[in-house]
Amino acid sequence: RGRISSVTGMTSISPNMLSTISVFLLFLSAMLGNAGDLVAYATDIDGNWELYVWDGQSTRNLTQHPASDFYPSWSPDGSRIAFFSKRDGNDEIYVMDVSGEHLKRLTYHEAVDKAPKWSPDGKWILFTSDRDGNFEVYRMRADGSAKTRLTHDSADDLVPSWSPDGRFIVFTSKRHGNYDIYSMHRDGSVVTQLTQHPSFDSYPDWSPDGRHILFASMRDGDFEIYRMDTDGGNVVRLTENEVDDAFPRWSPDGSRIAYQWESPRGNWVLCLMSQDGTESRCITPDVAWSTEPSWFPLPTVAVSMQSQWATTWGIMRQRR
Repeated sequence: RGRISSVTGMTSISPNMLSTISVFLLFLSAMLGNAGDLVAYATDIDGNWELYVWDGQSTRNLTQHPASDFYPSWSPDGSRIAFFSKRDGNDEIYVMDVSGEHLKRLTYHEAVDKAPKWSPDGKWILFTSDRDGNFEVYRMRADGSAKTRLTHDSADDLVPSWSPDGRFIVFTSKRHGNYDIYSMHRDGSVVTQLTQHPSFDSYPDWSPDGRHILFASMRDGDFEIYRMDTDGGNVVRLTENEVDDAFPRWSPDGSRIAYQWESPRGNWVLCLMSQDGTESRCITPDVAWSTEPSWFPLPTVAVSMQSQWATTWGIMRQRR
């Protein structure tokens, strides 16, 4: 189990729209093959850190800038990607179309702003910043306005992630002496500690059905991937490698997990495994570092999305 193979806001639908939607979904399935196979990530394969997307067969470059670009996060409709970059001198949050065009800077601060995460309804973006002295979790509107600090602790609070319904946020914090996983309400209230272990627990990610949380931990000697219930109970180890496995991210349908695996060369490689930790395979070569996988969201069932999806995929395919 866990062994690595070789590297190689819902729109209401009226009954008379169902036929049209069915035709669109069949068209989309034929066009994409499997939309759930799209994974964005950061890699230094071109000499500096850029954002790429894997489509189930090949990879395509999304950004082309001499500065480092990290931590992609898809918007819920799949049309945009948020990320952080040093392209203006320090780490700031940006958003761009999936084509890599129409770049917009969302944060303007001399501090480090990083780890953006889009809300399920597409209205908000979480991020972490040390603008108030140490890393805290912040929220802003998708256009960069209304920035609000959500956590207030002297310890660092990092890598936030939304629950599928947008009501809760999980994050990592060192507020009790070591890094553990915590949850809170979306407004920052009612903070609950989910893991209590003397080791390092981090990179939480909520399952699409809202029942479980993935995380990475060093509790067994190196980074391995674990699953737990949303209250912190029933912890299950999913990987059993002698090297590090980290940054787990659930596929939109909950059937697979993307994660970082430490290759024999010592660099991070992106891999996929089944939700129970079996059938692992890697999707990026070990000639470079590849990190921070982000799954393309499942399509919103709305007729108005047809043109956007067709255009989005057409643009991406041109960037071979």
